[in-house]
Amino acid sequence: MTKRATSVVALLGLLAASVAARTARSAGPTPSPVTARFGVIAEQPTEPDRMFTVFSPLLVELRQRLAPAGIGVAELVIARDLDDLSQRLAQKQVDFVLESVFPMLTLRERSRSLEPALLVVRHGQRDYRSVFFTRQESPIRSLRDLRGRTLVLQAVRSTSAFALPRAELVRAGLRLVAADDAAADPEAVRYVLALAEVNQAVWVLHEKGDAGAFNEGDWQAMPERIRARLRIFERSRPIQRGLIAFRSSLAPATRRAIEGVMLSLHRDEAGLAALRHASVTRFERLEPAERDAVLAWGPVLLPSRPR
Repeated sequence: MTKRATSVVALLGLLAASVAARTARSAGPTPSPVTARFGVIAEQPTEPDRMFTVFSPLLVELRQRLAPAGIGVAELVIARDLDDLSQRLAQKQVDFVLESVFPMLTLRERSRSLEPALLVVRHGQRDYRSVFFTRQESPIRSLRDLRGRTLVLQAVRSTSAFALPRAELVRAGLRLVAADDAAADPEAVRYVLALAEVNQAVWVLHEKGDAGAFNEGDWQAMPERIRARLRIFERSRPIQRGLIAFRSSLAPATRRAIEGVMLSLHRDEAGLAALRHASVTRFERLEPAERDAVLAWGPVLLPSRPR
C-alpha cells in the first residue's frame, strides 16, 4: 500500500471513530438493566435450601424470558417469617412474592406495599377448603362440639391449617386460644401446632388433640391407613389457593413484563416443568372482582389487625 493510500485509510478510521463517539453521546448512557427480586418465606426454618430447590427452575425460566426486556432476576430471597419479609418489602429488597391468602394479607398490611395481581393454580385448583377431622369413634359432630377441646393445627402463618379454621370457629361463635394460655376461657377452643399435616393427623389419632384441620388436598394425600381411622365433620368456605403480589412502587413496565411471562409459562414444556417443580399448575390473572374478594377476607382472617 502506498503512503497516500495509508493516510486515506487512517483518516477514514478517525472519521468513523468520531461519528461513533458522537452517536453514543447523543444516545445518552446505556441504561442499567432492571433487577427483580422474588421473595418467599422458608416453610421450615431449618431447611432454607429446600426453597432454593423448589423455586430454582422457575427462576431460571424467568431469567431467560425476561432478559430480552432488559430485566434480570436476582437470587431467591428467603425470609425467616412474615415480619422479615414485610420489612424486606418495605425496604424494596423484594419486588414480588408467592403466598397463600392469609400471609399475603398480613404482608400487605404490615408492609403497606403489596398488591395481589395473579392467582396461583395448584393441582388444577383455583380455590380450596379446609376440612375439620377427628377420630372415627369421637363424639365430635360439629364445630360447637369443639368447645373446651384441643384442635391440632399446622403453623400460625398457614391459611388452610390455621387462619381459615380460626375464621370458621369465630363464625360459629367460638374463640381459638393457645393451649398454654392459662388465663384463657375454659370454654374456648385450644390449639397446638404440629408443623406438618401428617403430624396433625397422627397427633389426633394418638389423642394429643381432639380434632385437626387442614386443606382438602392434604386430606386426600393422607395415607389410607391413617385416613381410614379419621372422619371429616366440617368443611370451610372456599378460598383462593394462592397469590402472586407485587410491591406497589415497582415500575409498571417491569410488573407488566413479569406478569406476562408468568401467565405464559404453562404454554410450553420448559415452563410447565418449572411450574410442576414448584407444585404450580399455572398462573392466572386476578380479575378486579376476584381481587375485591381476596381483600374482603382481611377482616375475617386478620381479626386482631390494628384499626
